[in-house]
Amino acid sequence: MRVILFFAAAMLLYTSSVSAQQTAIEKSEEFDEPEYGWNKLLQLKNGNTLFFHSTRKEGIDITVYDKQRKVVSTKTLESSLWDIRKMQQSKIAGLYEINGDPVLFIVQVKNREPVLYRMQISGSTGALIKEDELGHLPKTNEWEGYALAFGHADASSIIVEKDPRGDCYAIIYFNGFAHDRSERIKVMHFDGTHKLIGSAFYDSPNGQFKYLRYIGAVVDGNKRVFVATYGHNGNSSDVAARVIVSRLNTGDSAFAHKLLDFSEDFDDTKSIMLYNHVNNRLQLMTLSLTEKKRHFISGNTTSKYMTLLTYLDPETLDLIATKPIVGKKIDEYGEKNIDKDYEFTGLPEQMIINKDNTTTVLCEQMKVVVTTTSHNGVTTGSSTKTFLGAIGISQLSDTGSELKGYAISKQQRADDEFPLLYMSGRSKGIFAYPWHVSGFSFRRANVNQFLSYDYINAPNGNYVVFNDLPGNADKAEEDDNVKTVTSVSATNTMCYKLNEPKLDKFYLFGEPDGKHSSTFCYIESSDYNKDMNTYATIIVERDGRNKTAKIAWIKFM
Repeated sequence: MRVILFFAAAMLLYTSSVSAQQTAIEKSEEFDEPEYGWNKLLQLKNGNTLFFHSTRKEGIDITVYDKQRKVVSTKTLESSLWDIRKMQQSKIAGLYEINGDPVLFIVQVKNREPVLYRMQISGSTGALIKEDELGHLPKTNEWEGYALAFGHADASSIIVEKDPRGDCYAIIYFNGFAHDRSERIKVMHFDGTHKLIGSAFYDSPNGQFKYLRYIGAVVDGNKRVFVATYGHNGNSSDVAARVIVSRLNTGDSAFAHKLLDFSEDFDDTKSIMLYNHVNNRLQLMTLSLTEKKRHFISGNTTSKYMTLLTYLDPETLDLIATKPIVGKKIDEYGEKNIDKDYEFTGLPEQMIINKDNTTTVLCEQMKVVVTTTSHNGVTTGSSTKTFLGAIGISQLSDTGSELKGYAISKQQRADDEFPLLYMSGRSKGIFAYPWHVSGFSFRRANVNQFLSYDYINAPNGNYVVFNDLPGNADKAEEDDNVKTVTSVSATNTMCYKLNEPKLDKFYLFGEPDGKHSSTFCYIESSDYNKDMNTYATIIVERDGRNKTAKIAWIKFM
């Protein structure tokens, strides 16, 4: 057995019980539990909610709900450009509301070329308004085309980033196999009417780096696009690796670059980049691999990461400040409420800028276990499981100082390996069918859609929701025997309000009526509309062996 350990921590949560009257819940009419596939909700500004569902070979079904939570239209999305029968070989690269309508970005291989398609959809009927083929990566072999272009490795990809404050967006084509280092990354900038307003190749700064890896981007309306990359030369040069932050102004043909010196000792780096318009600062949260060790006898592999929050001037790209994210307040919470020697070692998965100019960093325990089988010394198979454990939440000031910290106990077992920063990707609607590398086979089930957690930053407080076993939810504060969720059918959706000094805990959809009933939700499907303070999710209500699905809209009172 080989174990890749991102971090491990056992947690016991001290909470106080509260009534579910903190929420107002509306539900749709029931429907059959969705078949395995992509399931995603999108709440529009006009009050409509669209439910997207795809299976492997039947395209994408769209159901439109109005403000009264009634079905007003159902459509099956078809295409004359890409093959709806090959959904399992496709990647959802993003789902956004743009100019009042949903816009779906899909990557699919065509003649060995990963191609990006844009589908403009009516927010009133779910019908296709227009579809376009926007661009492609160069031809690849089968392995590169499916494994790399669809996010199962980070060498090549097509990324869509939208301005969270408006309708403009950017498309980044990252070709990790390009021979010309100045053509590895291409950025295209669009306005809210889908008009191309800027396009440029991302050149290696002064030709210093042989290898460039895209790690993040942010769009500032129709003015500019900021891109973060990781540049290195492998072992072929004395030039140290760097994180590079670059800017492409609308109308310019080349990027302005700034190399961040603090990154010189990092072997591999991933990031989330946001634009804080309140204080006019770029915020770059980086996760950098600092150490990786494999135990000779056990075969266990431990990876250690350093997390930094860097503030930059968007005009000059100058470095303003850099601070490590260490979760000290999470430790203090644990020391006060759990154990005097408590220590949290979790990794961040998402960064959120709040209206009061604070920043929330969402963390989660992750342990990846790879089990191999062998016969006569020859490996015959392997399986991968990810254990998603305790939750850690840090609230930072506008300068990066930690103000508050919280910890919530859970233990879930997921199939396959979760990538770092997967919560950030999930918030953009990104989805690819899980598959096994061995034999290029696809799984028939996806328990992962129900796992991990969601965070809701409501006007009157902050909430965390996830599916858990009733036995875990009902444990006394001093009981630390948390059972692992391996099947979601027996779970219920729990809700925690981040109160001081202890967290409030309740069943989001009501306490279950015995062990034969439960209500759980598709965490991956959920969508929170902050303007309407409404969290929409797909729920499954189980009564014995009978299960029905509904859409639930929750307002946090």
